[in-house]
Amino acid sequence: MSVEHFESHLRDAAPGFRCYECSNRDETIALLARVKNQWRPPLAGRDASKVRSSSLRAFYELHDGVVMYRDTRSTQAGIVFFPFKQWGKKSKEMHKWMDVYELEAEDMPSWFREGVVFGEIHESGNYFVLHEEHGKERVYYYDHDDFQEEPLADSFEAFLALIVDDPPGFLFRCGCYTRYSDGKTEGQWIPKEYVSDCDAM
Repeated sequence: MSVEHFESHLRDAAPGFRCYECSNRDETIALLARVKNQWRPPLAGRDASKVRSSSLRAFYELHDGVVMYRDTRSTQAGIVFFPFKQWGKKSKEMHKWMDVYELEAEDMPSWFREGVVFGEIHESGNYFVLHEEHGKERVYYYDHDDFQEEPLADSFEAFLALIVDDPPGFLFRCGCYTRYSDGKTEGQWIPKEYVSDCDAM
């Protein structure tokens, strides 16, 4: 998966999800939730040179932060890539969970202690972490409700591929936190199928 392929997905004409209401056990699709992707200007200059990972740098030289799948009827969204200047703050927020678990730093895996927090599932506090070890970069998913030591993806490019290849499957795998609105009721709608161009339906 190239950054360019991801960029094409990011610029889909009229993206959306076909959704089912969370109370519907049959998962009957009954709502088309239109979404939009938002991105910031490129990261440049000294800040760009501080990003050690070449793959992450290539992404951020296009956009210094992205919000994906933002609902057009509510404030809900799917995936957030934090602006570069927030990485340190977000990493510290993740490390605070050690106090909750009453753990010492040495009790946590190296990716938790040394990795770079670059994103999250929107407003979940569950972070995407890039860690390099023995010349290999991997992306981990820090879920404070279900700690997972195995990597989510074996590279940043593979992480992007997981999103593009199956957006609703990715969101579900990361905890099914993303819920959309019909704009009329308090019902929560879970994405089941991705649509790249809602206007063509």
